[in-house]
Amino acid sequence: MNKMLRSLAGVLAAGLLLPAAQAAPVRSDHIEVELVAQNRALAVGDNRLALRIEPENGWHVYWRNPGDSGLPTKLIWPQLPEGVGAGELQWPYPHEHSLGDLTNYGYGENTLLPFTLTLADGVASPLTLSARAEWLVCADVCIPGKAELSLSLPVVAAGVTPEADPAQQSAFARTLTTLPQPAPFGARFMVEGQEFRLATDALPGNSLDAHFYPYANDLIAHSAQPRQAWNGREWSLARPVSDYFIEAPESVSGVLVLGEGEQAQVFELTAAPGSVAPIGASTGGASGAGDTAPPSLWLALGLAFVGGLILNLMPCVFPVLSLKALSVMKAQHESPRTQRLHALAYTVGVISSFLVVAGALIGLRAGGAALGWGFQLQSPLFVGLLVYVMVALGLSLSGLVQFGTRWMGAGQGLASQSGLPGSFFTGVLAVVVASPCTAPFMGGALGYALTQPPLVSLSVFLALALGLAAPFLLLGFVPALARWLPKPGLWMERLKQVLAFPLYLTAVWLLWVLGGLTDRNGMALALVGVVTLGFGLWLIGQTQRRASHLLGLVALAGAVALLFHPLLKALPTGSKAETAIGWEPYSDARLAELIAQKKTVFVDFTADWCLTCKVNERIALRSQTVLDAFAQREVVALAADWTRADPEITAALGRYQRSGVPLYLVSVGGEPPRVLPQVLTPELVAQAVGGD
Repeated sequence: MNKMLRSLAGVLAAGLLLPAAQAAPVRSDHIEVELVAQNRALAVGDNRLALRIEPENGWHVYWRNPGDSGLPTKLIWPQLPEGVGAGELQWPYPHEHSLGDLTNYGYGENTLLPFTLTLADGVASPLTLSARAEWLVCADVCIPGKAELSLSLPVVAAGVTPEADPAQQSAFARTLTTLPQPAPFGARFMVEGQEFRLATDALPGNSLDAHFYPYANDLIAHSAQPRQAWNGREWSLARPVSDYFIEAPESVSGVLVLGEGEQAQVFELTAAPGSVAPIGASTGGASGAGDTAPPSLWLALGLAFVGGLILNLMPCVFPVLSLKALSVMKAQHESPRTQRLHALAYTVGVISSFLVVAGALIGLRAGGAALGWGFQLQSPLFVGLLVYVMVALGLSLSGLVQFGTRWMGAGQGLASQSGLPGSFFTGVLAVVVASPCTAPFMGGALGYALTQPPLVSLSVFLALALGLAAPFLLLGFVPALARWLPKPGLWMERLKQVLAFPLYLTAVWLLWVLGGLTDRNGMALALVGVVTLGFGLWLIGQTQRRASHLLGLVALAGAVALLFHPLLKALPTGSKAETAIGWEPYSDARLAELIAQKKTVFVDFTADWCLTCKVNERIALRSQTVLDAFAQREVVALAADWTRADPEITAALGRYQRSGVPLYLVSVGGEPPRVLPQVLTPELVAQAVGGD
């Protein structure tokens, strides 16, 4: 009899006599959330419930892997009644939301995040559930939120099937089609250099629209252009790895979506390590658009070429290019063929040097090093050697040292080749001294290059080299242009001596950079090396005696040896911004904290060896216009000092597709940071922090 009564009670509870006592949805900033159930009652065993989230139009919340920024939604159970268990949230496949250089994964419409609630026999009816939901809802600003949610439902007796809730039936049915199902096909992946590649066996259906969303946040560069290829129904994908990528995992899991909308097929796959051919290589069949370089490559090549042209006008390159201009004027009386050979030799010097630097940079980054354009100037040894080169060239122009037939046999051989080696090494030196500079248009091109496969990266560096070499290449092959240059004469000897002083000033600046990398003792030791270098060159240049030559070479060796002294070791990584009035040292955590507080933030990615940075600081950032604007707007200024290698700053540059400094960011009132031009004016900065 008691058993019959319990069964009758269960049937009544599942019907209209005991409806669910569901709390009203919680409405917060730009979002509505609530707990919902698929049925009107709960049964012994598994039950399907969900966290319903509905952002306002134009806003979104985040998937389990939020992408470049954001936080996944959470459902937290402070305490569940005895005999009740709650499973993890299940995630429908996400949609991409892009803002500037950031790409995120999430939901911008009414969405259910289902979970399983398991009841043991004997749980009392009705059952009241209490949970806390936490989320981050974003548009062009992000607002964190949380809410206490509750849901009360009757519990039917074992063996009784609860009645479906008509109000939730369609939403749950639609959600089930967006949940990933176990993949009925195999997959494999590999990481080669800076590229992640994924390939599958034959896929079901006939859709050629495929999207892969990895569960790991630090695997791929989410905003980078993906490349895909099809070989029949076999599919492959290639994407640059994330700036935070460290090493290849043992397996890669994620969601593969075939098609769109209601016809989409969603699979959860786990790929094992294996061989995956590069996109664009022969796969034995037809392939998709992924076989060609992405359209952005042509833009990157154009920007790199223009950036190389502008690099000729940058202050770090001008002293060396003035030497080349002097040689061009001297060569006007030579044959057109000789002039062309000089132009080609200079161009070969520029291109080969750029490719060597690019190869080293790509190789070191592939090995896990966090490096960017100008990385060699983070080495005291390299900076010290560059100081020596500038001083030696200056002494030569001043007439105190003559590089020529008195040098060893190698020098004699070079001098006898119509000066072509001189043109070649002028091109090499131009690239070496160009490394502190990032001309306009260069930043985006180099940032793109370092996220691409090696062949694409080298092509961008080649375009940059051609831009730098183009003016002198043009002069060599179009002799008519040389008519606009002054005629050779005695005045050129005086000009040559004058041009020594920009080289001396460059050496002074490099010594200042060296002092920033080390300390005053290191700078003083380098000055001793400069004096020793000058003495050695003077000895070699003033006499034909073998003993003096030998003594001079010993002095040169001593000067180089000083560069290996412990006093010239780089100091530990650390920003020097703490000593600057009004500036705070940069960190990712500090920037995120200020944005969450809706502060106006200005971030200066700089380095002591970056001349463009120093010019911008002098002209714009230290101007009274900018200081007044910062004070009026209560701007928090962060200095990201990249003088010495700093992996966190390198990673931050990479997120904005930059490989070097300068980079300037502004966030107004909690908005995502936006990038300012590389050349600043006081008015531009003041308007930016004012929200204009």
